[in-house]
Amino acid sequence: MRMTNFARSPVAGSTSRIRNSSNRDLAAYAWDAIFKSVCVPRTQIRWRLNVFDIVGVGALVVLAALFGWLALRARRATHAPVKWGGLALSGLLAVVCSAALVVALVGFYKLSYPPYRYPVSDLKVAGTPEQLARGTKFIVFCAACHGPAGNPPLAGQDFSKGGPPIGTLYAPNLTPAGEINGWSDGEIIRAIRGGVHQSGRPLLIMPSEILRNLSDVDVQAIVTALRAQPASATASPPTRLNVLGALFVGAGLFPTSAQRPITTPVVAPAEDTSAEYGHYLVSILGCQLCHGEHLTGGTGGKMGPPQGPDLTHLVPRWSEADFARTLRTGVDPVQHTLAETMPWKLYSAFASDDDLKAIHAYLHGLSPIAPSSK
Repeated sequence: MRMTNFARSPVAGSTSRIRNSSNRDLAAYAWDAIFKSVCVPRTQIRWRLNVFDIVGVGALVVLAALFGWLALRARRATHAPVKWGGLALSGLLAVVCSAALVVALVGFYKLSYPPYRYPVSDLKVAGTPEQLARGTKFIVFCAACHGPAGNPPLAGQDFSKGGPPIGTLYAPNLTPAGEINGWSDGEIIRAIRGGVHQSGRPLLIMPSEILRNLSDVDVQAIVTALRAQPASATASPPTRLNVLGALFVGAGLFPTSAQRPITTPVVAPAEDTSAEYGHYLVSILGCQLCHGEHLTGGTGGKMGPPQGPDLTHLVPRWSEADFARTLRTGVDPVQHTLAETMPWKLYSAFASDDDLKAIHAYLHGLSPIAPSSK
């Protein structure tokens, strides 16, 4: 964080001006002086204040203090059952509330500050017709989260419905009616591949651990397609997790999407039917999220993606035509209908016949790593 030279800062040499200011002007002046000196945008500070659940954290502080006080009171009791029973119960509750407070504070910190400093590129995307055509293929996948009921337009979706009461959590509106209309191209690219919001705070649920594999050409094509959409609906409400949501984040049950910065060019293989290009497609289409890091089968979980089968054993049994037919129809070679959690329709809409040949070539060439569970 760069510090402004004090001798040149707005604080120095302005004593007389401050003295002549009203209380209101003095407060505004001091605010500007402080934040200009440390170079922290007001929008970032405002978001960090908004995301902090003062009421929830305050309640934990009060409860921890209350149970601690009750434990001290119980310790002074003369009746043994009251003394030791009250001390044990009050002490335990004090420890639980204190631990929850610490975990929640860690969670709010993680929600406000990414673990890595991720600078914004000053890149300006050309927005050519070729980029638009390529990017339009990719943003089909965005509708799974950012489209109402998983369908276009990308007007946003409320993720907090039907889940635990963790606060307000939206997949935001990605059309020009949403907040990204005011973002630079570099800020959109950082959000896609780095999992970082324009304000500098980490994003949530954004699959940037997968999207960071996008080539520079493809991520610029996505920016072009997002810019070219017609405006739809209004901007989504900002993310505001309460103390329960912060507990999930602080405990590591709900990680943020922030990634390490990409510091070198990312170049995709030539677009053909080779296994090399198929590997690239698998790396950016999110197969690892459900099928595991090595595609040997996912683990599933209530707060994670569904459990996918071991592709290193399954796909090598299929011919190229079998594989293509499965992703085009949702029915595998043994007439088994794919699970609803398998987004084969999205893959079919995205992939050309040559793309499917390339993906099959890569998957067919994998060596099984673990015994099949089938």
